[in-house]
Amino acid sequence: MDDKPLLVLLNSCHSATQAGKLVDTVPFAIGTSDTIGDVDAITYAARFYAAVADDQSVQAAHLLSRAAMEMNGLLDHDLPTLACTAVVDPSATKLVTPPPE
Repeated sequence: MDDKPLLVLLNSCHSATQAGKLVDTVPFAIGTSDTIGDVDAITYAARFYAAVADDQSVQAAHLLSRAAMEMNGLLDHDLPTLACTAVVDPSATKLVTPPPE
């Protein structure tokens, strides 16, 4: 990679603490606050990356992903946790630049 990553998504249980520590290195990190089921984690990650690719902000992608989990009846919808440095605004930060029209 030429540039350091802007986001790390930890797809493991009890990783919210590590995500909080990673924001010393990267602007955004996502972890889970407890044990998360496989289907729940896959649903979150798939929806998150789709929302980011669809030009949503980091915050919007996170919230959409948690909502998708809840709407699908998944019990772990409140476990994914977004951490970020104090100098970034997750609601204003987009990770994908759409192609010119």
